[in-house]
Amino acid sequence: MEPILEVRDLDIAFESGKTLIPRTDKVSFSIQPGEIVCLVGESGCGKSITALSVLGLLSRQGRVTGGSIRLMGRELLDMTEKQLDEIRGRDATMIFQDIMYSLNPVFTIGNQLTEGIRRHMRLDKAAARERAVALLKRTGIPDAQGVMRKYPHQLSGGMRQRAMIAMALSCRPKLLIADEPTTALDVTIQLQIMELLRSLRDETGMAVLLITHDIGVVAEMADRVVVMYAGQCVEEADVRTLLASPAHPYTRALMQSVPGIDDDRSRRLYTIPGSVPEDYSHMEGCRFAPRCPHAQSCGCRPEYKPLREGHLVRCERAGEVQHG
Repeated sequence: MEPILEVRDLDIAFESGKTLIPRTDKVSFSIQPGEIVCLVGESGCGKSITALSVLGLLSRQGRVTGGSIRLMGRELLDMTEKQLDEIRGRDATMIFQDIMYSLNPVFTIGNQLTEGIRRHMRLDKAAARERAVALLKRTGIPDAQGVMRKYPHQLSGGMRQRAMIAMALSCRPKLLIADEPTTALDVTIQLQIMELLRSLRDETGMAVLLITHDIGVVAEMADRVVVMYAGQCVEEADVRTLLASPAHPYTRALMQSVPGIDDDRSRRLYTIPGSVPEDYSHMEGCRFAPRCPHAQSCGCRPEYKPLREGHLVRCERAGEVQHG
C-alpha cells in the first residue's frame, strides 16, 4: 500500500545573515492511510518545522535543502506555490499550535469556514454554509448557527479549537497535520479534542500526523511513534513496542519523566539534565551524548538503523539501554 505521506532524508536550514544553519538532518518517516503517527520530542527538536515544510509553510528564512516529500505519490518539493495552494486545504490540512493567532480576527467563523469549502469543493454560497454548519455540529459545537456569526475572540479556547478542526476537515483531506492541538486547553477539553480526532479518522480514513510532547497523548492516540531530538529522528516503532521497550536513552528519559497513577508518593519525577542545544549544526556523533547517562567516554557515533523489524533507533548501545 502506498503511503499517504512519505518524507525521506529531509534537510531544512534557516538563513542567518549570509549563513545557512541546518535545523533537521535526514529526517525520514511515512504515514499510511488511516494511520496516526505521533512526532515526539522536546521543544526545539525540529518537529514543527518538519510539519510546516510538508505544506510549504516555512518562514522566509527557512528552506528545504535536501530530501523528498511525497503526498499520495506526488513530489511536493517540485511544485509551484500555485500548485501547493490547490493541495492545501483539499488534500492536506493543518491545525496550528497557537489557536489564538490561527484564526483571522476580522472575519467571522462562518466566513473563514466557507471560503475554503467554496474554493476547493466548488459549492455555491448556500451549500457551503450548510456544510460549514454541519461540520461545526460534528465537532461538538451545539449552537453552530450562532458560532457561524461570531468572531474568534468571542469564543473560548476549546470552541476555537473545534472551529479550527472543522476548517481543517472541511474538504475531506487525506492528511491532517495537528501541531500540539491541545496546547493551553484544560484536560477535559483535551480529551474531547483527542476523541474527536480519532473518531473522525475512523470515519473518514484520513492519515494523521500528530505533533506532541505529551506521552499520555501518544499512548492514547498513536499507531506509530517517531521520536526526534536535535533535528534528527532517534527512534521509531509502533506505539506498544515504544512504550514497553524504549531503546534510545532519550526516549527512555521521556518515559521516566512522566508520572504514573500507581507511582509511590515518595517517587521523585525524573528530569533530563541540560537542554536541547540551540545550534547543533556542528555537533559530531550522538547529539544526545552530553545529556546521556549511557554515553561512552570515547564518543558515540550511531547510525539510524533497525534494532528489529519495524523498530529503528539511533544508538550504539540500544540493546543495553533497552534491557538496563
